[in-house]
Order: sequence, then C-alpha cells, then structure tokens
Amino acid sequence: MNPFLKDIAVSTMLKERLSALSTLLKSRHILHSVALELELINDAMIPSEIEEVMRNISKSLTITQLGKDFLKIELESTKPDGMKPLLQSISNHFIEQLLAPERSSIQDSREFLAFHIKKRKEDLDVAENALAEYKNTNALLTPEIQVQSLNRLAILRQNLYQKKAELAGAQKNLGTLDQQLSKTNPVIGKIEEQIIKTRSELALLYAKYTKNHSSVQAKEREIRRLESERSELLKIAQPNFNSGQLWDIASSNVLGKAKIMQPFLSEQLHNLQMARSKFESLNEETKSLNNMILELEQKANNFGNSAKELYRLFKNVEIKRQLYDELVKRYEMAQLTGSLGIFEQKKRVKIIDLPFTPSKPSNFPPIIFAITGFLAGIFLGIGLATIVELFDTSIRRPDQLEILTEVPVITVIPKVLN
Repeated sequence: MNPFLKDIAVSTMLKERLSALSTLLKSRHILHSVALELELINDAMIPSEIEEVMRNISKSLTITQLGKDFLKIELESTKPDGMKPLLQSISNHFIEQLLAPERSSIQDSREFLAFHIKKRKEDLDVAENALAEYKNTNALLTPEIQVQSLNRLAILRQNLYQKKAELAGAQKNLGTLDQQLSKTNPVIGKIEEQIIKTRSELALLYAKYTKNHSSVQAKEREIRRLESERSELLKIAQPNFNSGQLWDIASSNVLGKAKIMQPFLSEQLHNLQMARSKFESLNEETKSLNNMILELEQKANNFGNSAKELYRLFKNVEIKRQLYDELVKRYEMAQLTGSLGIFEQKKRVKIIDLPFTPSKPSNFPPIIFAITGFLAGIFLGIGLATIVELFDTSIRRPDQLEILTEVPVITVIPKVLN
C-alpha cells in the first residue's frame, strides 16, 4: 500500500483475514471453479469422482504468511505435469478474493451514499423552506430586529425618564407663575420696576451734576411720585385674578391711568402661556412615549417564543446541512478511493515468484527415507534398552544377591507354579 495515500485507500486486512482466506481458498466453490477452469472435472463425471478431485487439490494446497504483507502458496503433487496451470489458477482466485472487499465496499459505499445524499438533500430543502417561511411570516421577530427593538426600548425608557423630569419641572414652574400672577398686582410690579430704573438714572446724574441741578431734582420728584403711587396701591386689598381675568385686564382700559402698565402684564401672561404650552407639550410627549414603550414591551414579551421557535428551525437546518455535507464529503472520498483502486489495481498485489513446473522433486528419494528410518530405529532401540537396563532394580542371578548381601548363596528355590 502506498504510504502517502494510506488515508484514502482501503486496507486488505491481510493479517486479520488470513485464516478466512485460507478456508475460502479450499472451499468447494473455489476448488470447483479451479477444476472446471483446468478441465479436471466435467459433467460426465459422477459426484464421488468430482469430490475426489477437489479433495486431492485441497490436500495439496498450503498457504503460509512469511511476513506482514508476504504470503506463500505451495502445491504438492506426485507428478509435475499440470502443477503450473493449477497453481496459477489457484493464485488468480486467491488474488480475486483478496481484493474483493475493496471493490465491493467501494461500490456499496457509493450506492449507499448516493441514496442517502438524495434523501438528506430533500430533508434539508424542507427544513430550509420551513425556516424561510417562518422568517417571511415573522419578519419583525428576527434576532436582528429583536436587538434593535430592545435597544430602541431602552432609549425610549431613558427619554421617558428625562421627559418626566422635565414635565415635573414645567408643572412646578407653571404653578409658581400662575400663583404669583393671581396674588400680585402687576401695576405694583411695574411701578417698582420704574422706581429701580429711575434710581439708576439718578445715580448717573449725581455723577455729573450737583443736587441743585434741575435734572437731578426732576428725577427725585419722579421717584417720590412713584413711591407715593406704590404706597396707595399697597393700602388697597389685592384681589386674586385668574389667568383669564388677567388677560381681560391686559386687553382692556380698566386700569385707567395705568394703561402704560398693560405691556408688562401682557409679558407676564405670555410667559405663563409659554410655560403652559411647554407643560402640555411635555405631557403629550410623555403619553406618546408611554404608548410606544407599552407597544414595544408587548412585542418583547413574544420574543421568547419566537426566539425559541427560530432557534429550533436554525438548529434543524444546521444539523441537516452538516449531515448532508458530511455525506457529500464521504461520497467524494469514496469516488477518490475507487479511482485510486482502479489506478493501483495491477500494483496492489505483486507476485514475486511465478508458478513453474518443477524439473525434479523437491524432497529426497524414498531410499533415503528408508535408510534414515532404519538407522533411526536402531539408535532408538539401543537407547531405550540402555535406559531400561539402567533403571531396572530387579535381582536376576545368585551372584548379584551375594554381592548385595555379602553372604554365600546355599541353594535356589525354583519357582512353583500352581
């Protein structure tokens, strides 16, 4: 086997299959095929004659393993005629059986993989169609959209918290302005503003002129007049006006001589209106954010079931695609292995010593075996007799007894038979 292509080649498993191959080589099927091929049997022969021919061939065959990938097939016969074609036919059948698993396994693997690739492809198409249909039906529930929705929900909640804080501030500011305008006479505020302005102008005049200057005295008289008007207004009970009444005052001539104060009241009412508009705007924004957050939260509650179903479909497609790709890969490997087997078909098994017709017997002549057997029998008999004599402790003669007892033998009693 080529060591560089070992990973894609089919091993013959020679060592594991040697006993099976030896038995198969001597089986009736192989021996019958060899005998028919060499015309050692024919249809005219009786079954006992056919059995005798196959039995003789089986007895004469011997297969031995001399190395890891080295086998020796021997054929014994009493005559050299016909030994070469017989051994050649037996060798061909042996090689055929040796390579049979590789050929059959590759072909069977191709058929098996081709069938299951087609079936797995159909299953994969069904799984992919189910996933695509679910995505089309639930386009807004994909993981990407879910992440975007959750991020948007977090941003909306943050904006809601900010708007609620702004709404609370606007509500407090609106209440303060409304309360101040309802309890404070706007004319007094305007008079105080005029007093402050006049005093500022008087301070500038002091820097330029003396107290006796006409401009300085005029400003002092104006300050005294404004303070007198403020004192008179403070003595009068201040009514509580709502914002509607204040708007009526600002747009009418009810104030009489205080008509010059109407722009100030209008400005205060404008500030109140701006504060109320801001409050209403923030209130509407808060309601809108609450509705949007509620809608997103309802959708988010369905994300779990959707994600579970989507994950199941994804996993199903992934498993079927992985199995399909693995089968396709194995099919390609089987194709490559088959091509390698065809390419190395004549190189996988090499016959080192071709069958030949022997010119003389490979064993010794019968006379040699006879002489060798005769000599071996003589030496074996002598050896056995010597061993028996050495280990025999029985007393057979009188002199042996005299030597052992150192007493003379007077008489010998004969053996009495009944």
